[in-house]
Amino acid sequence: MNLEQIKYIVEVAKESSITKAADKLHLSPSAISQSITQLEKKFGISIFTRSRHGTIPTPEGKFIVSKAYEILHKMDELQEELSIKQKAKRLALKVGCAPALTYTVYDAFILFHELFPEVNVMIKEIDQDNILEEIKNGSIDIGLSSFTEYDLSSMKHEKGIGYEPLYTGHVCVCAGKKSPLYYKDFLTPDELADQKIVIYNSKGGTTFNDTYFNNNQILFSSNNVEVLRSAILDGHAFSFVLNFTFKKNPDVLNGNLALIPFKNPDLILQDFWTLYPLTKGFTAEAKEFDKIVRYLLDQ
Repeated sequence: MNLEQIKYIVEVAKESSITKAADKLHLSPSAISQSITQLEKKFGISIFTRSRHGTIPTPEGKFIVSKAYEILHKMDELQEELSIKQKAKRLALKVGCAPALTYTVYDAFILFHELFPEVNVMIKEIDQDNILEEIKNGSIDIGLSSFTEYDLSSMKHEKGIGYEPLYTGHVCVCAGKKSPLYYKDFLTPDELADQKIVIYNSKGGTTFNDTYFNNNQILFSSNNVEVLRSAILDGHAFSFVLNFTFKKNPDVLNGNLALIPFKNPDLILQDFWTLYPLTKGFTAEAKEFDKIVRYLLDQ
């Protein structure tokens, strides 16, 4: 097995398709298929199962794919170390985060920058659907977003994405002082049935609201946080947030906004994860940034 064949195996596993892998590697599908077939004959096993549903690693293939990622990771580490020694280049850290984490991630950046001013940090707010693709393609070094463990269970072997639990939050109703909801200890779907809602325009937010409310309750949806804030402060609507999203917001701290637990009948929990590309690994800069995010979430 040579390094090129290792790359073929990893790319096919990531794309679940020999054709797509060939396109990314600028090779013909037959060249990749023949190379993998040669390896399968050499080892006496099937690395992939080929069907109309795609090209998926077999149980033995998953082991090989896992080892292939380790080899590529080690090669990437070697190249990175050599590059650092050869030239003093400016370090960069590309962070992708779900909208619910943007405030926390910015606060983390402020602390991170004090500790590591030489690192150029770039933060990108990414919806849940796109963050996995950006990690897979290496567009970001670390991703912070909500998923179920089931959503991520196939990511390691099939898409080359590593993941670790970050934080479990719970859903809250955000209401202003002028709202009749403001003084509630907790709220249920029935208590919100006659209330108007404003929605942050992301797929995750829209899906959650569709689960509990009808379109007649929606006052508007927008990515303009100030407009959403005004509607809530004026008492015309409420919105859903995670318990940590606005906990340091001035309007929450001074009492103009309240974060009220939402129950149905218990708290609705949402798991957040730290994601990183297996080929590059969890870089030292990404690990330090992740530590700061965890520190802020746990406060």
